[in-house]
Amino acid sequence: MASAAPPVEQKEATSKPRVCEECGNEAKYTCPGCGRRTCSLGCVREHKAVSGCSGLRNRTKLVFKEDMDNLTLLSDYRLLEEIDNRLEDNLRNRLLRSAKRPPDDRLSVPPHLQQLRIQAAQRGTTLKFIPSFFSSHRENTTRYHFREGLIRWHIKWVFHQADVVLIDRSVDENTLICTLLAKYMNPTKNELSAEDNEKLAYYHSASYSRVSVLVKTNTPESGVVFHEIEPLKTLRVNFANKVIVEYPVLYVVLKDHLYSYLDYQGEDEGHDDLFSGTEGKEEQVKDALKFFDADSDVEPE
Repeated sequence: MASAAPPVEQKEATSKPRVCEECGNEAKYTCPGCGRRTCSLGCVREHKAVSGCSGLRNRTKLVFKEDMDNLTLLSDYRLLEEIDNRLEDNLRNRLLRSAKRPPDDRLSVPPHLQQLRIQAAQRGTTLKFIPSFFSSHRENTTRYHFREGLIRWHIKWVFHQADVVLIDRSVDENTLICTLLAKYMNPTKNELSAEDNEKLAYYHSASYSRVSVLVKTNTPESGVVFHEIEPLKTLRVNFANKVIVEYPVLYVVLKDHLYSYLDYQGEDEGHDDLFSGTEGKEEQVKDALKFFDADSDVEPE
């Protein structure tokens, strides 16, 4: 006679304890973090203090496929949605911070201008750049030539008493100031128009001893300042210990007017009225330098 088959062992379902695991009273709450049963706020706090449990459900805890249900899928979906929203917020905030912050000069200035500024600094010249929408920046042709190992300057000449502005490009830094000035002081050897030579007649009739050359600097701290330079020395020597915005602007003035320039303050109204035409532009450049020089230097028509 066949023996009876042994009874099939059935797995007892585990149930959560019905009593508080802290004090033994009837349990009311289940910890989302570890599943521990408690009965009151005091027991919840004691449980967290003793075990270090945060009381938060571990949303990234491994769940086996057979244990997954709709609540698990919904929880995973919401977690991914929150992560996506957080990433979007971080990107949006980073863009807002970038818009409010003055641009990093090292990023806004092209590499060749960064190198030019480094080379100028090695010569004792502080060279500053203003934003590319200013005409002074667009027309600047000053460059450092690696093969020659020298700076070739873009120079603006302002003959203020004659209301004449002239430009020299790619001038070797080792050139004497007097050499550059000579071609404009001699009407028979320069290539200027008849109109410009006529305007410069007052300068042509003056001897070199009656003419001074000034370089203009513009900084947020001191505004527009004029410095007298030495005609018998090179550009490199004369530009040492000077602050130049974009390129040097050299003013050729008669010595009768020299101290009006050396004593000039941007806010004064009692000086030569020839300055009045440039006041608005000087203020724009000054404001731009204040904005972009938050830390040191940066790259304003």
